[in-house]
Amino acid sequence: MTVAASPVPRTPWRLWRSPYLWLATIHLLGDAVVVLTSGLLVLLAVVVVVLAWPLAYVGIPLTVAANRFVYAVAGWERARARITRDQEILPLVPPSPTGSRIGDARAALADIGLWRQLLYYAVLLLLAMVWIPAIVVAWSVPPVLVALPLYYSAFAASQAQLGPFVIDTMTKASLVAAIGALFLVVVSPVLIRAASALDGELARSLLGRSETGALAERVSRLVTSRQQVVDSVEAERRRMERDLHDGAQQRLVSLAMILGRAKNRLGDKEPTVRSLIEEAHAEAMQAIAEIRDLTRGLHPPVLTDRGLDAALSAVATRSPVPVRLGVDVDPRPSLTVESIAYFVVTEALANVAKHAEAAQVEVRVTRDGDVLRVEVRDDGRGGADPARGTGLRGLSDRAAGVDGRLTVKSPPGGGTVLIAELPCD
Repeated sequence: MTVAASPVPRTPWRLWRSPYLWLATIHLLGDAVVVLTSGLLVLLAVVVVVLAWPLAYVGIPLTVAANRFVYAVAGWERARARITRDQEILPLVPPSPTGSRIGDARAALADIGLWRQLLYYAVLLLLAMVWIPAIVVAWSVPPVLVALPLYYSAFAASQAQLGPFVIDTMTKASLVAAIGALFLVVVSPVLIRAASALDGELARSLLGRSETGALAERVSRLVTSRQQVVDSVEAERRRMERDLHDGAQQRLVSLAMILGRAKNRLGDKEPTVRSLIEEAHAEAMQAIAEIRDLTRGLHPPVLTDRGLDAALSAVATRSPVPVRLGVDVDPRPSLTVESIAYFVVTEALANVAKHAEAAQVEVRVTRDGDVLRVEVRDDGRGGADPARGTGLRGLSDRAAGVDGRLTVKSPPGGGTVLIAELPCD
């Protein structure tokens, strides 16, 4: 965030204790040097941008390089503000590469940030012409006036001229010295602070981004990073599914086959041993079934290979409650969105089978533009409350992970309608 344009204290009795009073003076006096160096360099770069970009293969890269140079010079000015005023200015961002040399040159020429930085140095020149003489007068004239009684008697005829005023007595000299001291202690620092604040506001408005733009950029970065986290989690789910399917499940299948052969070879001998083998064989088959159910819930291979239609058809076939299924998701969404939609449907059907006492379920999955809409409707007893059910909260959290939303309408005795809307971008 951008701090105040001038850290010089407002109260006069604290002004002289602040190091920023002197740093601000140095900064303001340095504006003339900045205008004559950085300002001329920026002006030269802008001239290059305007004149060079039509010059085919030489002018196009030169235009882009000149644009980048202007941003580098602005970085020096922001660093100067940070050192002398403790002012952090959010940097402007140059145009992103378009992949086309001509497009990059046109973007460099049409870049608003380029013209804002040129305007900064033009306005700074005008302001420096005003406040540099004022600062010189503010810090040089008051000390001379304060010391006037000390050298007043050295003037010829004991008389001094101060503009239209004639100082011809020690009383007048002492009064002028008091006015000079008041000007030095109060007016000069206040003048420096006002000039520093104006200089800082100019730099902030023309060399930096607004806080609204910076917050928008931060939100965009957070959305991107969150999407990357969601994608990585879904990729990890798919990896776990592959490991379970190709590793543990295959080993259990092999174990069940060995136990089956052992049971067949044993025949009617050793009934106690045969009973143990049969029990172990049954447990192995149960473990295989549970792993298959688990892998289906994580990310079934058919979802990756053939999409939501095929994967949800398999889920509907296994459901103990009759399911009417309709899927229309052309074009196909990303694997992450497909996984969340699949999870929503499977969990919703599981909840219907456990709690709804429904006779039928209707599942519709459609795509409308950039939104995938998942609707699960049953004719059960209703009364589902997301606030009381961790399963529904989990579905809501999964949908929110991709900026989606989940709504549940479940009046008692009126069935339940669960709708998930998932953005496909």
